Amino acid sequence: MFSVGIQHNGYLLGVVTGEGELSYFCGAALMVAEVARRAGEKRLLIDLLGAQPKFEPEQHQELGEFLGRAWAGLQVASVVPSVERVGVSEAAAQAVGLRIRTFTNLAEAQDWLRGG
Repeated sequence: MFSVGIQHNGYLLGVVTGEGELSYFCGAALMVAEVARRAGEKRLLIDLLGAQPKFEPEQHQELGEFLGRAWAGLQVASVVPSVERVGVSEAAAQAVGLRIRTFTNLAEAQDWLRGG
């Protein structure tokens, strides 16, 4: 089962778990973006440690471009398992102007979001 949990934690925290295709991750991104917009939140931490993306290598580029548009204006820290850390989505999102960094350690991501 693919799921998304959201809470405020001094920033907006989105936790994504389960197996999902590209469309699932895009849908989750839109939901999180809407919550951030309505809450007036500019900082976002996406915890993907429990997520299992099931998409083709070229779809990482597509996801990054999508995130760049969906999360425009936000500061985003994403946390992924080290085996999933390829950097393609991050680079694509940065190329369209999103302030995003990808981490493999939750504490480091939190520090970056807090300006540490």
